[in-house]
Amino acid sequence: MNKNMKTAWVTGGSSGIGLELTKRLLKDKYQVCIFAHTGIEQAIADLQKYSPAVCGFEVDVQNESTMHAKFAEAVAAFGTPDLLINSAGISIAKNFEEMSSQEFERQISINLVGSRNVAHAALSHLKQAVQQGKRPKLVFIASAAGLVGCYGYTGYCSSKFGVIGLAEVLRMELRSQNIDVAVVCPPEVDTPLVTEERKTGSPVTAALKQLGGGTMPVDKACQEIYNGIFSNEFMVIIGAQLRILTKLSRVFPDLYRNQIDKKLNKIIQKLAS
Repeated sequence: MNKNMKTAWVTGGSSGIGLELTKRLLKDKYQVCIFAHTGIEQAIADLQKYSPAVCGFEVDVQNESTMHAKFAEAVAAFGTPDLLINSAGISIAKNFEEMSSQEFERQISINLVGSRNVAHAALSHLKQAVQQGKRPKLVFIASAAGLVGCYGYTGYCSSKFGVIGLAEVLRMELRSQNIDVAVVCPPEVDTPLVTEERKTGSPVTAALKQLGGGTMPVDKACQEIYNGIFSNEFMVIIGAQLRILTKLSRVFPDLYRNQIDKKLNKIIQKLAS
């Protein structure tokens, strides 16, 4: 433990966005604890190239008791967190009719209930950080799919809309306790999760995604996410095209839906021909 260094905790830190954000934190002289379901050893070996001030813990965000235990170990290793980023999540790209109840519930359990478990298990440590003179920040990685619906993502959209709602309430409830909350909404980012879902995803979904900015390279997306985390914004929307789309959906919802319907009809007709 180095008391002169700030401490960050990152769930889902062994791959994808979580791993890329951890690299940036280490470069900026944070000591970082990553938490993930798999891939901890390989991730730590890769991350130690950036800094030795990193450790990892195997967790299942669906099980709050494991989160309590591992967070206690993290405090023993590096102290209370200045920053907690919840990046753990899954996506199953299937139409509603094709998706089983188990697949739907798994996304809700990991993405939404898992976000709740992470926040609840960390709360006592965030409060302790405040007592130590820190102003800790809790950051949820949500998605563009939590801002606007996306064809072929019933479970994922449901879970990410929920994460944004959870963050909205925690922002209000925790501000008087000097704990900041933010939620990040990126478009599709070229991560292993996305590579895997493309194997079963609908071509209709792939075509509609272009309206939200398409797929962003990991480096570009994560640098914008990283900058947003350290801004004063509560909702950090990544990519200019997604920001425009989100504003349109909120200010002119009927116009937005009409445009989506027209695009959807063209895509379906093209695929059917």
